[in-house]
Formats: sequence, structure tokens, C-alpha cells
Amino acid sequence: MNLSTHHERVVAATPERVGAIIAGFDGIWPTYIAAAPRRRERRLCDTGLMLWKDLDRPGAARAFRVISPEGSQGDRRFELKRVKGGTRLCHVQEGQALGGTYEALWSERIEPLHNPVLEALRDKVPQAVASEG
Repeated sequence: MNLSTHHERVVAATPERVGAIIAGFDGIWPTYIAAAPRRRERRLCDTGLMLWKDLDRPGAARAFRVISPEGSQGDRRFELKRVKGGTRLCHVQEGQALGGTYEALWSERIEPLHNPVLEALRDKVPQAVASEG
């Protein structure tokens, strides 16, 4: 099963400021939809349903790969691009769900939360910029 999503929004702030806001998701994660990722180790985050490993990826402000449960192939990333009016913030997911177990988990438990979480994150970044004045 292919996993491919793309979410974007222009935020009236510099790429550096937007990058700092999304660096840890503190204050912008929509906990009313899903629990915030918890740092387990230096480069690992636990979302409850998944364990992410942070990646260094050229051109990405933040990138990670799902390492548990097994069956997710590919990565997810946040890209920032300076545009007229601020910064275009993009979340890109490209990959595959391999095997029936991960496909079922994706379809039944992860996908129903995925888009609402990302839409809420996109809405909260401009709010975080505005609250800093």
C-alpha cells in the first residue's frame, strides 16, 4: 500500500522561526486529537502507536522514519521554503505500508488521526508566531 500525503501552508514568518517552532512540537501538537510524541532517547520519539527515529535529511527542517511497528517504509519530513509573504511549511510523507499487520494498523488507527493532526499543526504554527508578537 502506498503512503503519500502532502500538507502545506504559508506562515507569515521566516524559515528560521518556523523551523524553531516545529523543532520539538512543544506547544503546537494537538493533544486534543492525539497524545504528543515523547522523546525516548536522543533521536527517538514515541507517539504511542509508532516509534520515530529523527533523520538528518538535506532540505528538510525535520525528518523522521517510523521504526516501529515494522512494515513502514519511507520517511516523513517538514520542508520550509521562503516565499512571498513568509515561509511555505510542507509536510510530506512518501513510502509504503508493507505487510498486512502494518497496513491494518495504518488504515484502522493511524490514518484516521494523521491528517487531522497535520491540519491542526499547520493551524497552530501561525498561532505560535502571533503569540510571540
